[in-house]
Amino acid sequence: MVECRSLPQMCLLGPMPPRTPGRSDAQVPSDASRGDSKYGRIAFVYFYQEGVNADPVFGLLDIEIAIQRRGPGTFQFEIYCIGDGYQSGHGSSKPQPLAVEFRIGSRTVAKAEWRYPTVLNGHMDALTFSARIELTDRDFAEIDSALLPSVHAEATICLE
Repeated sequence: MVECRSLPQMCLLGPMPPRTPGRSDAQVPSDASRGDSKYGRIAFVYFYQEGVNADPVFGLLDIEIAIQRRGPGTFQFEIYCIGDGYQSGHGSSKPQPLAVEFRIGSRTVAKAEWRYPTVLNGHMDALTFSARIELTDRDFAEIDSALLPSVHAEATICLE
């Protein structure tokens, strides 16, 4: 068992992209007709053993993030990604959940945490999570980015 850490990543939030041939449809929000949403995409978050940034242990790919208004003062956070177990091993969020900070400029106005399931060695599996998030209508209107700060993870090296 080794301890790993991700590097921080962020994305801008805006409207969901339109459907188009040649690009997969947005996976979140799960039902766009339920209310206005803010959407963003992060290409990857990889987890590295301390001091070994050239060889990731496992990762999360094609991360899609959405916040959706579900009614007056009610908001839902959704995340979708692919767990990349085709690196050095498999990993889990046991030491620390993945955090998503929603921001207006440099100010964090809401935070969600996700204890994603174990990313299995030799697998590329879809992972999803949804939870209610506390937010004001005004903050929802002004949110412009999402930050995934650096977090710890636990991994088992599975090299043959």
